[in-house]
Amino acid sequence: MLLATGLGWATSAVLVWNAGPALTVLAFGRTTFGATCTGAAKFCLRRAVAHARTRVQFGQPLAAFELVKEKLASMAASIFAMEACTYQTAAQIDSGTDDYMLETAMLKVFATESLWRIVHDTFQIHGGMAYFTDQPWERMMRDHRIDLIGEGANDVLRAFVALAGMRDVGLELQGILQALRSPIGNLGRLGTFAARRLAALLLAPEVPVHSSLLEEDAIRLGRLIGRFGNQVQKLLRHHQDEILDRQYLQARIAEAAIELYVSCCVLRLLDRLLRKAEEEHDAAPGGHALVAGRHYLAAARRRTGTVMSVAAIDSWPCGRRVPRCPHRQGGRP
Repeated sequence: MLLATGLGWATSAVLVWNAGPALTVLAFGRTTFGATCTGAAKFCLRRAVAHARTRVQFGQPLAAFELVKEKLASMAASIFAMEACTYQTAAQIDSGTDDYMLETAMLKVFATESLWRIVHDTFQIHGGMAYFTDQPWERMMRDHRIDLIGEGANDVLRAFVALAGMRDVGLELQGILQALRSPIGNLGRLGTFAARRLAALLLAPEVPVHSSLLEEDAIRLGRLIGRFGNQVQKLLRHHQDEILDRQYLQARIAEAAIELYVSCCVLRLLDRLLRKAEEEHDAAPGGHALVAGRHYLAAARRRTGTVMSVAAIDSWPCGRRVPRCPHRQGGRP
């Protein structure tokens, strides 16, 4: 059962999740979305590459055009990330832990929306012939639209990811506010919190990797994680109880959290592949996987930075007014 508690402003942003058998089945189903979407995406990429190489327009194959190259590169990077995230989430379930609802929700949102973009780009690369029923694309457009709704609609899962992810932060901030009411008796707790906040401002979280080829990517990811944590604390302090109704902010927080989680999965898979290549004395460690993984990490950094800027406290009033206009005017533009 999904409940929003009302025990104070911090714990109002807590989802109490009773992981009974039904929800466990949902979590497993969301993980299978990662696998099935990855398989479908690989099929799309193979066919898109084959078509782009053989279809000639303006005297050259489609694969020679930069915008087509961009689509194919983005598809390959997303597929690598989908696979990495699926492996990592499934491994967490196999480890025996009961705490995987958040990860499966993030995987489901990421995998289904990545596949939807890949199907769309594959359709675009095939052009008008994609409408022909002897091609699979018009059916894939129909069949995979349900992915964004089944096993929990993605908009609902975004709210869950945001609020459940902010739970521990909210509880800690509530405790600090209570300690401030009696500072003499809580100097130790307040001092520990202040020291950690000062350290967070000066030092980014460390993302450990074994391969030297990934050190710079790990440092950048750590900085983003630190920035994200600071942003979440600012939002909770500013909005307090109102965060439950700020779906615009919830979506932005969830998008950043999903990008960071998937980036961690990508970095971990790349690190494992590079270690294996080094053990086998591979002359070109990583190969295509390294290119695809780094392409995703770079794109994710840009998207995460943009999302966190949009989710800034000062930008919220501007983002709030526009969606309310059609509602107030009876749906008229």
